[in-house]
Amino acid sequence: MPLKFRPKTRKIVELLLHLAKTRPGADKYQAVKFFYLADRAHLNKYGRPITFENYYAMSYGPVASTVLDLLNGNMASAKAAGINELPFRTEVGKTKSGHDTTFIREAFREVDYDIFSKSDIEIFNEVVRKYGNSTFDDLFKATHDHYAWFNAWNNRRQGERAEMFYEEMIDDEKRRAALVEDVLPIAAHLK
Repeated sequence: MPLKFRPKTRKIVELLLHLAKTRPGADKYQAVKFFYLADRAHLNKYGRPITFENYYAMSYGPVASTVLDLLNGNMASAKAAGINELPFRTEVGKTKSGHDTTFIREAFREVDYDIFSKSDIEIFNEVVRKYGNSTFDDLFKATHDHYAWFNAWNNRRQGERAEMFYEEMIDDEKRRAALVEDVLPIAAHLK
C-alpha cells in the first residue's frame, strides 16, 4: 500500500515565495523539479518530505502537482487553504529554447519561515544551489534515472502522467521498508 500524504499548500506557497526571493527568474519547469528533488532528499535524509506534495511522472520527469497548478494560475488548492493570491509576481514568457513557460519574479512580502523546520530550508537551499542554473536538459537527465519516476512512467496505464509514490523515492531498501511500516498508518494525518 503506497504512502499517501496531504500536500501542505501553505508550505508550498511559502517555498515558492522563498524561491522568488532567492532565485527570481526560475521557471515552472525548474520549480517543479526543485520541489521534487528537495522532498526526495529530505525524505531520504530525515524520514519525511518537506511539502508532502503529490508527484506525477510525466514525459519530462517528475512534476509537483500543486506547484504546477499554482504557477499555471489554478488557485483552487490555495483558496482551499485560505490563500487568495500568490505572494509573488509571475510572468508568462518563453524559455531560451522558445517554449512557453511561467517565470517566478519578485516577492511581494517576506517569507514566513516559522512554518519550516531548519532542515526544510537547508535541504531546499541545497537543491537550488546544486540545480539552480541547470538547463531543461540537465534537470531532465538528473531526474530520469530515479526509480520513482522510472517505475511510475514505465508502468502507467494510459495517458500522459502516472502517480509517483514516496516509498519509491527512498534509496535504501531497508530504510524504505522500516519507514513505510512506521508511517503508513498515519501518513494521511501528518501535519
